Formats: sequence, C-alpha cells, structure tokens
Amino acid sequence: MELYELKYFLGVAKCENIHKASESLGVSTASLSKAVGRLEAELGVSLFHRERRNIKLTDQGRLLQRRASEMAQLEESTKLEVAGLPGTIQVVIAGPEILLAKLGTELGASIKRKFPKAVFDFHAAKEEEAIEQVDRGEAHLALVSGDIALKEGLFAKTLLEEAKFQTFVGEKHPLFAAAKSKKMVAVEDVLKHAFVSPDNPMLGKVGAKQALDGWRDDKFPRKVEYLTSSLKILEELVVSGKAMAYLPSYFCDTLPVEYLKISGCPYSCVQKIRLIARNPKNTGWLNQIF
Repeated sequence: MELYELKYFLGVAKCENIHKASESLGVSTASLSKAVGRLEAELGVSLFHRERRNIKLTDQGRLLQRRASEMAQLEESTKLEVAGLPGTIQVVIAGPEILLAKLGTELGASIKRKFPKAVFDFHAAKEEEAIEQVDRGEAHLALVSGDIALKEGLFAKTLLEEAKFQTFVGEKHPLFAAAKSKKMVAVEDVLKHAFVSPDNPMLGKVGAKQALDGWRDDKFPRKVEYLTSSLKILEELVVSGKAMAYLPSYFCDTLPVEYLKISGCPYSCVQKIRLIARNPKNTGWLNQIF
C-alpha cells in the first residue's frame, strides 16, 4: 500500500467520479483506476460500488477513507516537524458561508502567521455536512454555530466567539439616522419596513422557533420582501438601504451599516461559534490551534 495510491483513492472518494477526480488531481483516469484496483486487491474488499454514472464508497471504503486521511495528515505533520518545511500544508475549512467569509478568513490569517506558506480551501456547507467532511478527512476544520453532538474521543472543539444578532440598516435607509444616534425605535415602527432574509440556513444554526435568520416571525411578523441564497445579495440590499436585515454582529463590523436599538421586542438570537477538528493531537500543526 503506497501513500500516493491512498491519495489517489482520497481524490476519487471526494469526487465520487473518476473523470472529475482525474481533472482535480491532474492524473490520468487509467492511473486512478489502477491505484484503486491495487488497493482493492491488496485489501481483498470492494472500495466503491456504482450508482449510475457515479461511484459511491462501500462501508469498507468509508473506513479506508478515514484511515487514509489520517495517514495523509500525518505525512504533512511529519514534514513540518521533522523535515523542517514550515507552512507547506493545504488547510481545508468547511462550514456555512457566513462563518467562512468572516471567521474562516480570520482563522486562515492566524494559521498563516504560524505557517506562512500555507494555502487554504474553503468549503461552503451546512454544519452537519461540514462535520461529516471532517470525519471523512475531506476537511481539517469545521466552523459551526450550533450544539451538535460529536463522537466522544474522536473530535475536539473550541469556542471562538459568541455572536449576537441585531437589526442592521444602511446609510440610505429611513431609520439610519435613528440607528446612527442610537435612538430607541419601537418594534412596531421597525416592522413597517422591508426586510431581506436568507432562504437557506447560510447564517448557521438558530433556535427552534426562529426564522432562518433568527428572527421570531411568529411573535413579530415582518415584511420580508426579499429572499436570497446569496450572502452578497443580502449584503447589497442592506448596504443600499433597500431593506434591513437581522444579522450576526461580526458580519457587519466592516460594512457601512448601523444596528437599530429596538424597544418592545424581548427576543434575541445568540450563536456560539465553535471550531471542530478530528483527533487534532495526532496532527502537529492542528494541535497548535487547539
């Protein structure tokens, strides 16, 4: 069993398609097929089964995927600690887009200070899928905002930040002057104006009775005139003053917007942002983060 064969196998497992893996790895399909075939012959098991045009990992393939990812990460760690090759790592971070856009890039900058030549691959994914990517070895780290159950002894997590959601308006919005002067605005007056809200959980986990952006529409129904799956469009609508939005404070720190102080609404949304890794103590550079 050669390390390069395991890396080829990991590429095929990630893409679930020989041709896509070939393009991603810059290796011929014949070389990938031969590598997988040799692994199957050596282990005496089938690693993939076919589903129409794609292939899926078998149970044995899933197990090898975890083991192979651990071996690949161990190689990276060995180069850093023994061979003296600082920063020669590719760091994969998975999580909701909003967490990656702000906290993920800040985390990347922190890692880069330790390993100046590190390169990064950000995978936008729902929180459960981000953790699955870490478990499968497709990502080193996951950013999550909810209390997700983890396999005891296999994962490590650390709290990065507690994020409070607030209602933000741009400079051209009618309520901007009140927001700028920190004047209290009644929730009834806030609800007269249009909101923009996501149509998917791209802001991370929120409470059971809260809307996808954390607002309690069951108690204080809003005029949601804009729905979007794009973080950039949401940002543009708020900054331009066309709509207001209920957003985590860290996301708006660098935007030309202000938050509204609202009276008459006792509800709020607070997220605990955590960083997740699998067996970080087994990988030297990951262990320095936790």
